[in-house]
Amino acid sequence: MLQTAWDQIEKIYTLPHVNPQSIVEFKQLKDSQSSHTKKEGNPAHYCSFFLPYDKEKGMIYLGHHKKANDYIPPGGHIEPGETPLEAAIREAAEELGLTISPSQLEPWNLSVKQINRPESGCVAHYDIWFLLHVKVQPINYLQSEYHNADWFKIPDGLTKITRNPDFAQIISLLGQG
Repeated sequence: MLQTAWDQIEKIYTLPHVNPQSIVEFKQLKDSQSSHTKKEGNPAHYCSFFLPYDKEKGMIYLGHHKKANDYIPPGGHIEPGETPLEAAIREAAEELGLTISPSQLEPWNLSVKQINRPESGCVAHYDIWFLLHVKVQPINYLQSEYHNADWFKIPDGLTKITRNPDFAQIISLLGQG
C-alpha cells in the first residue's frame, strides 16, 4: 500500500516521546491549508530531517548549517507531491552524497520551528524527523550548505547545538531508549 505524507506523519503521532503540542500544531496546519510545501507558496510548510545515527557506537552526524548558523541534522523542504520519507532519501543524496533505502529510515519525531523569514518564503518549518540508521563512515557533505559536518558521540553533538535547544532536546531522547 502506498503511504501518503499524512500516513507517515500520523504514524509519528503514536510514538510516546513526541511532544503533544507538536502534534496539535501539525493537526492545525493540516486543517488550515490544502497544500503544505514552500514551492506551493505556503510560508508554514513541511521539512524532513534525517539524523544519521550509528546506534552501536552511540554517534550522530551533524552539520554546521550556514543559514541556521548552528549544528543541525541534515534535511530540507518537502517538494510538492513528495512524502517526508521520499524527501529524506532525496536530501540524503543531495546534501551528503548518500544513497539510502526506506528501510534505513525510522520515523522519530516532530517539531515546529518558527523561522520568521517571510522574504525567503519561510515563516515556520513543520519538521518530520527520521533516524537514518548507518554506520560511521566518511561523508562528503554539500559545502554550499554546511560550514563543516562530522560524527559526534551523542553528548558531544548536543554541546555543538547552540541556537536550537528544541533540536538538542529531541536528539537527547536517543540516550533514553
